[in-house]
Amino acid sequence: MESNFQLEISRKGHEYHINLHGVFDGASAFELLEAIQQGEKQGLTMFIDTTHLREALPFGQTILEFHLPRDSNRQKLNFIGLRAEAILPKGCRLLDDHHKKGHKCTGDCKNCRCRRQAKAKTNITHKAS
Repeated sequence: MESNFQLEISRKGHEYHINLHGVFDGASAFELLEAIQQGEKQGLTMFIDTTHLREALPFGQTILEFHLPRDSNRQKLNFIGLRAEAILPKGCRLLDDHHKKGHKCTGDCKNCRCRRQAKAKTNITHKAS
């Protein structure tokens, strides 16, 4: 069976960068957990980039949330990218870079500012008519 998921890991000083590619599901969550454990052993601050995920399935987030130890330093886990909010475990940090100028929003992230802004513009347009 062909894998629909890949991890790219790089280290820059005290930072551990994990780039996710493809479809994030339950098996992908276990791969990410292994990578996180490696970074934790070294005491590094981790950045998990979801920019290149095509899809983030809810089951993947559930697995990640359930199996990420509560006693781990979740504040050292920084999630970034378009699908970051979809896989973000409780206690981890969401770095909001995907709502910057020029991003391609799909409007499916929780509390999406772009969707709220578009809705507000629509309401203003309807009131003006």
